[in-house]
Amino acid sequence: MASNLLALRKAAGYKSAGDFAEAHGIPISTYARYESNPDKIPMDRAWQLADILGTSIDAIVGREAPAPGTARGEVQLEYDGLTPEACALADEFREFVLAKDEKIRAHRRREEERRYDALCYQYEHQMLAELRTGAAFGEVVNLGSADEARETFLAYLRGQAASKRGELATEAQKAADDKTIEKIMAAYDRTHGEFEFEGMSVMWNTADYGVSVEYGSAFAGKEGDAEA
Repeated sequence: MASNLLALRKAAGYKSAGDFAEAHGIPISTYARYESNPDKIPMDRAWQLADILGTSIDAIVGREAPAPGTARGEVQLEYDGLTPEACALADEFREFVLAKDEKIRAHRRREEERRYDALCYQYEHQMLAELRTGAAFGEVVNLGSADEARETFLAYLRGQAASKRGELATEAQKAADDKTIEKIMAAYDRTHGEFEFEGMSVMWNTADYGVSVEYGSAFAGKEGDAEA
């Protein structure tokens, strides 16, 4: 079997087998045998040589590794042996399975989104209730622009999470809370937005399949349009 080991050793700057063997604590006669009979190199020694020379075991033992994507497993070999008619049936079934799989994944994504949509709705209404309770009589609670409203809600979520964790919380608990906040904010972004209408900045949000619209201007909507 042809050996790449000699070429790899020289490329690494070792002019002789003795120099290489001595530098890495390998008996010279043993290393010389490796270069002449790479298929006899023990696995642990092959790993060592591969690490030293910055290459793969395949290169050390003189084996040409298969190109990525060319290996054919048992299922692929069975498919290759089918008749054209059977291959067409297999392809049709595969498309059916892939379509079904995508529907299942989409359903699971929607189920997870619904959970965080509900949490977003719950915490947002809780925040607004607290803001209204703290406002003076006759004072209008105004969250400003859509960006300001989002930042207010994010700060509220962080405050809620921190208060429930307590001062003795671990980093793992904080990381878990941060992940939950991230998903709640993703729900917030799905259900809130802002657009320009006749020179007015209009904030919108959806909840329970309904839509409420809030006008960020001194006057409310015209005629039958929704008001804040």
